[in-house]
Amino acid sequence: MYLLFDADETIWDFHATERISLKALFDYFNLPDTKETKDAYEVGNLWCWDAFEKGTITLNELEELRMKLFFENLHRPDLDHKKAADLYATLLSENGIMLHGAREMLETLSDIPKSLITNGIAKVQWGRLKDTDTIKYFDHIFISQEMGVQKPKKEFFDIVLKTIGKDKDECIVIGDSEKSDIQGALNSGIRSIYFSQKGVTSPRATWSVSSFKEMIELIKSMREDSRL
Repeated sequence: MYLLFDADETIWDFHATERISLKALFDYFNLPDTKETKDAYEVGNLWCWDAFEKGTITLNELEELRMKLFFENLHRPDLDHKKAADLYATLLSENGIMLHGAREMLETLSDIPKSLITNGIAKVQWGRLKDTDTIKYFDHIFISQEMGVQKPKKEFFDIVLKTIGKDKDECIVIGDSEKSDIQGALNSGIRSIYFSQKGVTSPRATWSVSSFKEMIELIKSMREDSRL
C-alpha cells in the first residue's frame, strides 16, 4: 500500500491560511477588510484556478492574473498587481496551518509509505512544509509547478508512479478535490479516497470519508485485508 496525499484542505487548512494572508495583503495596500473586498478577490481567484485546472493558463500566470483581476474588480488598476502576487505568495508560505487532527493522522499512519501530490504554488508549499515540520512524513514531494504538469492529467501521475516505483494498484490517492484528485486518480486507474469534513461524498471516488478517524480506520482495514 502506498498513499498519495493532496495538501490543501486534506492536510493543511488553506482557508485559515488564506484569511490571515488576505488580511495582511489588504492592510499593505490600505484596502478595507470587507466582504466586498474579499468577493472582488474571490471572483478572480476562482476563475484563475478553474482555468489552470483546464490547462489554459500556467501557475505562474495564475499568480499575477488573479491579482490583476482583483484590482480591476475593485476599480483600482493603479495598484501594483505584480508586487501583490509576490507578497501574497510570501504571506501564504509563512502561515502554515494544519487541519485539526492532520498531524495525528500522519503520525498514526507513519508506518505506511506516502508522498505529497499538490497543484499548489511551489514557494508556498515548501514554506508551509517547513513551517509545520511535515516534510518528514513524506518520501517525496510532488509539486505541479516544479513538474511542468498538473493534476488531474495522467502525465502527472505517470511521473509520480515512476518516481516512487509503485504500480497503480498499490496506490491510493487521498484528496478533497473531485476535479484534480479524484478525476486524476480515475484518469490513471488509481483507487481514491474523497475527503470532506462537511460530510459530502463523491460517487466517482472509490471511498468517501468525512473525518481523519474514518480515514485511519479505512486505511488500516485495507492494509489488514491485503495481508490476509
